[in-house]
Amino acid sequence: MSDPVVHADATTRAEILAVEERRRTALLDVDLEVLDDLYDETLIHTHAPGVTHDKTQLLEHVATRQAYLDITRGELTIRTIGDVAIVTGRIRNRLSSPDGTERVLGGQVIQVLRRCEDGAWRFVSFQMTPDGEHVWPATAAEQASIADTAITQKGAAK
Repeated sequence: MSDPVVHADATTRAEILAVEERRRTALLDVDLEVLDDLYDETLIHTHAPGVTHDKTQLLEHVATRQAYLDITRGELTIRTIGDVAIVTGRIRNRLSSPDGTERVLGGQVIQVLRRCEDGAWRFVSFQMTPDGEHVWPATAAEQASIADTAITQKGAAK
């Protein structure tokens, strides 16, 4: 029988939130040693524009671009299946651009972590879907779920 999908207990939730905070801080500080420890060797990281990196490519990207100026997370939903955690929630990145300007990119993120043999949680997958134009008005259920987010939908009541 396989493990059920459940919301993380308080201890696991605190562990995952601490790992995510370490990731956020390490990206801002360009701390490649911490990132190397946080990312599993099998990492697949897909950025908002669809560029996908493995662990080595992502570490090079972070070191070369040094683009992260601030990272803000919204409320995170953390579910587990055995020693795998699935984290979903909003993110807002303030980034530097090649021309010296800044930009803000917000969206929804799915992160997958696994508890490794040494007991540490490590990221195996990251996928950001940036906010985009919504051509359909939100359904009643969608409006209820986005009431506390920064998403604006074309055609939605303001």
